[in-house]
Amino acid sequence: MHQRGASLVVVLILLLVMTLLGLAVLRTTLLDERMSANLYDRSLSFQSAETALRDAEAAVQAAELAGAIIGFNCSTAGVTCPSIPANALSGTTGCSGGRNCWTNATTNIQTLASGAGAPQYYIEYMGQYTNEDDLSLASSANSAQYGGAGGVPLQHFYRITGRSHDPSANDRAVVVLQSNIVVK
Repeated sequence: MHQRGASLVVVLILLLVMTLLGLAVLRTTLLDERMSANLYDRSLSFQSAETALRDAEAAVQAAELAGAIIGFNCSTAGVTCPSIPANALSGTTGCSGGRNCWTNATTNIQTLASGAGAPQYYIEYMGQYTNEDDLSLASSANSAQYGGAGGVPLQHFYRITGRSHDPSANDRAVVVLQSNIVVK
């Protein structure tokens, strides 16, 4: 009997197909692992940025209770403040006179990714305004209508930008959050 080796060729082809399938599965698994690691890093960064916002809000409240205004004053004539600080994603360079100067949050949190650094915030004082809207649609009876001294209460407006860490320190995910608060 003659054997031609057909079964050897079939087995080698099947082995090649199984090897290619294994490599495809391995590549997909590695990609999934990277995606989940990035999602985890972003989640930790988001929590750090929230911590920075809360720390800054506490600093604003403490300053207001002391009768002081905190942060860079954007209400001064001739001063324009961009909606996002110029160095929000590039680091702390260019810090002069309180403008674009980031403050490290003092709140100790356990969610910091290792090596990410401390969360930071930047406070901007937007000015003092009344609490009435332009058309007085939300107004109600006030003390002036009942024989009181009257007047419209003024409120201080602040814009706080928080970020998860100084982006110039490493290449981790940076999350920047912003909130506006009103202090009466």
